[in-house]
Order: sequence, then C-alpha cells, then structure tokens
Amino acid sequence: MLPYAGLLSLTAVGVWRVRRHSPPAPPDEWPTASVVVPARNEADAIDDCLDSLRACDYPSGKLEIIVVDDFSTDGTGEQVRARRPAPVGAPVEDPLRLVEMETTHASNGRHKPAALAHGIDRAEGDIILTTDADCTVSPGWIRSMVRRCTLETPFVAGPVAYEHEDRFFPRLQALELMGLVAFGAGTLGVGLPTFCNSANVAYRRDVLAARDRAPDGAAQDEILLQYVAYDSDRAVTFNADREAIVSTDPAPSFMDYLKQQARWAQMGLRYPFQLPRLLVFGLWSGHAALFLAGAVALALPAWRETVLLTFLGKIAVDALMTVPIVRQFGQRGLLRSAVPTELFLLFSVPLIGLLSTFGDVTWKGRKLD
Repeated sequence: MLPYAGLLSLTAVGVWRVRRHSPPAPPDEWPTASVVVPARNEADAIDDCLDSLRACDYPSGKLEIIVVDDFSTDGTGEQVRARRPAPVGAPVEDPLRLVEMETTHASNGRHKPAALAHGIDRAEGDIILTTDADCTVSPGWIRSMVRRCTLETPFVAGPVAYEHEDRFFPRLQALELMGLVAFGAGTLGVGLPTFCNSANVAYRRDVLAARDRAPDGAAQDEILLQYVAYDSDRAVTFNADREAIVSTDPAPSFMDYLKQQARWAQMGLRYPFQLPRLLVFGLWSGHAALFLAGAVALALPAWRETVLLTFLGKIAVDALMTVPIVRQFGQRGLLRSAVPTELFLLFSVPLIGLLSTFGDVTWKGRKLD
C-alpha cells in the first residue's frame, strides 16, 4: 500500500495547489461560447438542464446552447423542439439550438462521443463547453469556465457533484464522486493529468484537432485533456470555483452504478499516454490489493491486525486528498459517510475494474466498443 499512499499524498499536494490558484482577470471582451449538450432519452431531465443554462449570466449575443438529439426514443428531441429553438447559424438572441444525429457514426463507438462531435462540428463559439442533459449548472458557470480558458491554458476541467438528498446509497456515491474529482484535480495540480468529467469541461476551438486522435469509443474529453497536457506546449487547469460546479443525480440502483462506473473506467487502460494509464492503474490496484488481503484475513487471524491498520491508513490518505475538495464545494455533510464509503469502495472498485476490462459495457442500450 506504500505506492498507493504515495500517489494519494501527491494528489493531495495537487489539490492544495488548484484550490489556491488565482484565476486570471476577466477578459475585456468576453469571447463567443457554445455549450454542447448531447442528449439520449433525457425527456425527464432536459427541461431543468436547459432552464439552468438559459439562466446563465453571459453577454447577450455571445452564447449558443446546442442540444444534440442522439436518436432518442422518448421524445427528447420533440421536447426541445417545443421550446422553439432557432436553427444553427441563425442570430443568437435566443441561444438555444437543436441538431439531430442523421446516421449512426462508424467511428467513436457509435455512441455519446459521436453525438458530441456532431454538435461541436456545428458550434460557432470560440470556446466550447460541454455538459450532460441530466445536469444543472449555476448562473455563473459559463463565465467561471470561460474566464479560465485562455490561450495559455486552453483546456479547463470543472467539478461535478451528486444531488444526494441525504439518502444512504446516493450519499456514498456522492462522496466517491468527490474523491474522483479530487484525484483528477490533484493529478492535474501536480502536472500529471489523468481524467476529467465531460459533464463539465471547456476548451478553445484551436485544440479540437486532437479529438481525432482518440481511439474508437474513447472518452474524447479525457484524450483532449491529455493531448494538451502531454503533447503540446500549453497547459490545462482545474476550476475550483464554487460557481463552476455542475450537479446531477447519482445512479438509482447498485446495478446501474456498476454499469456507470464500468463505462467510466473502460478507457483507463486504453489511454494513449503511458503516465495516465499507470496512475489510474495505481488507483485501482491499491483497492484490489487491500480487498485480497482482507479476504485472506478472514481465513488467517494473524493477518487481521495488519489489514485493519492498513485499511485505517488508507482512510487517512484518502481523507488527505478528498476532505479539502469536499469542503471547497460545500459538501462537508458527506464526511459522516466516510467509513461506509471506504468499505463500499473496497469491493466495488476491484469489481468495476474487472467488469470494465472483461465485461460488455453498455450505455443506454448500446454496447461500447
């Protein structure tokens, strides 16, 4: 567990750095911005998402909101169309646009990345922001993200949080997600970026060519993050502003949770850069090793004290990384679920790693390549 402890301690330093990083001054003139929202069967959530985006404080005429209907079968497209969106290319007094997938793409795994690329191809803003159709944002979200998306740092990753309503399993997921946010922010803060969440990113148009380098089925936002960080002379940044947080709902059941996490984890070992692969593998292997040691301790009493002390040490280094992020984003109430969350992760993380590697990973009825 010493490598795991070292990795988490390093990311804790990165979290400290990103929390104390001063944002650049607001631009004299705000650039044009396009928010791209891929949507597949999100009729129940799309209205709240669009209401929050339309409520964002951004200069009139410089914002467009592009919803990409990804072959929805529940009337998502019709629901957006009922809001009378303007066609792409029309004057932007009303920022809402609707585009529809015309065919199943042969590349990008024929799923969400293809829909996202379809919307980005039609976007006209200098800054591209992406979020999901089941998310809501604060009124200051766009300004906060765009402000940090400069020529020097053309990629900005932002925080995502779950609306848990203080229920037990959603609360465990919410604290786990804060841990993932902390790990992504922390590795970024020490100059070793790993992953981000496509529900909250912003990037400049001139780095979009890197998306073409993503393997089929890839989480292209993470590939883009890594391309800028490792294969260009520019930087990436994490936005630790509270106004930058994006909110969404956790998985409704344990099986849904496993499918979601397996989908997220699927690309970890397929990253095009070796260092992010090693860091993500280190995160998984620390949990797997402790899980196996715990299983052995059930049969060998002599192991139990050592395994318990190791588990308590893991809780300590996880807290070193996660607690500052939890406090940063006003989620302190989650900390009372720390021990149940750690116990839950002890078996769920190894299981998710196996499912993502050897199982069939699907998203909304479609198998991911």
